[in-house]
Formats: sequence, C-alpha cells, structure tokens
Amino acid sequence: MTEHSAWNRTRLILVTVIVLLIALLLVLFALFVNLLRPSGLPDSAPAGAADGIQWVRSLYGFGPSADEQLLSPSSVAIAPNGDIYATDPIRARIMVFRSDGIFSRILHTGAGGTGKAQFVRPESIAIADNGDLYSADSWAKKIIVFDSNGVFVREWPVDSMARGVFVTGGRVYVLDVGHVIIFTTHGERLASFGARGRKPGQLDAYQGIVARDGRVFVADSYYNRLPSFTESGAVLWTLPAASLSRSGPATQTPAGDGSGSGQMAEHAWDLPQDLVFDGKGRLVVVDAFRFEIDVVDPKTGKVQSSYGEFGREDGQFFYPTSIAYDARRDWFAVADTQNNRIQIVRIPDSGSDALSGVWRAVSSPYRYLVVPALVLLLAIVFATWTGLRMLKARDLQKEDGTADVDHTIFPIETL
Repeated sequence: MTEHSAWNRTRLILVTVIVLLIALLLVLFALFVNLLRPSGLPDSAPAGAADGIQWVRSLYGFGPSADEQLLSPSSVAIAPNGDIYATDPIRARIMVFRSDGIFSRILHTGAGGTGKAQFVRPESIAIADNGDLYSADSWAKKIIVFDSNGVFVREWPVDSMARGVFVTGGRVYVLDVGHVIIFTTHGERLASFGARGRKPGQLDAYQGIVARDGRVFVADSYYNRLPSFTESGAVLWTLPAASLSRSGPATQTPAGDGSGSGQMAEHAWDLPQDLVFDGKGRLVVVDAFRFEIDVVDPKTGKVQSSYGEFGREDGQFFYPTSIAYDARRDWFAVADTQNNRIQIVRIPDSGSDALSGVWRAVSSPYRYLVVPALVLLLAIVFATWTGLRMLKARDLQKEDGTADVDHTIFPIETL
C-alpha cells in the first residue's frame, strides 16, 4: 500500500469516527430535550387525554416477601427533602422512601398499640414545612407528631375520629366525623365548623383536606362533591351544586358564587378522596371510583382536565386514595391503594415556573445520559483536534519534502 493511499485511509477512518460520535451525541441530546417537554406527549396529543400522565416510578416496599410490601396504602406525603412517606395502615406502620425510590426506613410503633406514640391505624398523614410528620390515627382518635428522624414529638386527641390531616402556616387542619377542627401545631384548638350531613355547610369526608389563604377545601367523599369554606365555616362554593348521595335524593347546595343557583356542573365526582395544590396553585384531586386525578380551578371548583384510567400497568390506577405534590421535582405521589403501591407521576403544566422542565430532567433517569453525552462531546473535540494536527503535520511535511520518510507524528502503522 502506498503512503498516499494509507493517508487517505487514515482520513476516512478519522471522518467516520467523528460522524459516528456526532450522531450518538445528537441521539442523547434528542432524548434529553424530549424529557424537558412538560407533558412528554406528542404534539398532536389532546390536552387532558388519559395518557397525559407521565409515569416516573412505582414504590412497592423494601423486599420480595408479603410482609415487606405495601398493603393497601391509604395516604402519601412528601417531605421538604423529597422523601416519600406512605402509610401501611393494616400493619400499623409508615414506610419512607428517598426521592430516587430507594427504601429508607420504617416508622413502626407497634401494631395495634394504644399507648403513647403508638399507632392503631395510621390512615392519613401530612408533613409540615419543618419536616415534622403528622399522622391522623382514625381508630386511636388522635393526632401523632414525629420529627423528620421518626422521633416522637407529641400527640393529642380529637373529638370522634381523626380521618384526615393537613398542616400549613403553623396550623393543623383535621377532618373529624362531619366537621373540620383547626389546631395549632402543639394541639391547641383554635376553631371548628361543620356537621355530618348533605345540607349546605355539612359534609361527610374521609381524608381529603387542604387550606390556603384562609380558604379550606375538602374532598367530600360520600356526597360526591367538592366544597370550599372559609375558616369560620362559610360556604364559598360546592360543586356539583346538586349533590346526589348514595343513600338519599339529590340536594341543592350553593353554586360557585354562593348564590344557590343549583346548576349541575359538567363533571360528576364518584368518590373524591384527596386533594393537593400543584405548583401553579391549581387543586389536583384524586377520585378513587373514576381511577383518575382531576385538575380543578380553586376559585370556581370547575374541573379543567382529567388524567388516568383503570388498570394495573404503570400510570394506571386501581382505587387511588391519596395524592401529594413535590414542587421541586414537579411530580405527584399517588397512593394506588388496590394496586398496593405508590406511583410517582407527572401531568402537564403543573410546575410553578420555567425551571420545572429542568427539575423534571434532573430528577429523571435520563440524568444519567449527561455524563455519556459529555464524554462523547470531549471525544468529538479530541478527534477533531487530532485530525487538525495530522492535517497540519502533513502539510508541513509536504512543504519541507519529508512526506515520504517522516512519520514521527502519528505513524500510519499505529492507527
């Protein structure tokens, strides 16, 4: 083989390597950019489609045996550091997972225990801004507080049955049987309102309660409606305005403006169980019997979009009962109760700002593409730099007449 043909072969190999490296880098870049899209859907997908859910991962437990798995988890909460708490009420314990899905620890104070700091049936949980965990134990009829390390802090009794709990701004909102009780974080009673029933201002809810800016929102499970109150108990709106109880006839309740017009909303709730605010300030409600999560305008109570469907596959639900939101990672944790798991999912447009897409990428498995992409980029730079050096050396050899004898710079035989 002549020196000229060997040189041509070298250039061909060099160009081929550079092209392949660039192609691989473009593939990784395309995957990464696709992840930054808010919904992960094709551009032609309709807003609010059932497949609008972007599944991230599912949490089942910490081992293969039955007693190491979640069994009908009823409530989920997310700590400020991203830890995910899931109740395992039948076994009187709470499992804790890291934000990456790795099991962390169990909060277990003794199955059936009735003493101080013990669970009987921890069905609803909430986490304060400082990381303290508040558990509403419906059978023990009390609120139990633990710090972020699982150390018992305090507890206090409620009137009848602690069904649901929510913590914000130094206040603890508790759903008891038919009414809401507001406490300080130390258990001092501040106010209460409501009564059990289907009339305006009454409710029969299980665990869904949130509050913001002096307004309280409840998922009124057994009367298939979503009411909003002031902290003194005045009704702001209730939708649907005509609530059909499973055990009685429809009853008119105030509509969105409190006027009592009785107009039926387009959306009919089946069993709204829990609700949470997303990064945009929207209410996101989980409906167990519709197997979906619904986005609601908190000012009017009108449903804006719905996501989800029945099933056992990733992104599908079987009687979901609780939902929590992680603003930093822009994802939701859903207690997929009859599937015995916690699902981490995303829905479109739930982030608070333009950085939500970046947080989605950072908290996604696609983040592992960053290092290979950087390595490929460095390889492309090095290959290009090496090629330019070789071309420059070749030109210098031609100029001084040593092209046929001087192969000290990157000899052909070593390529």
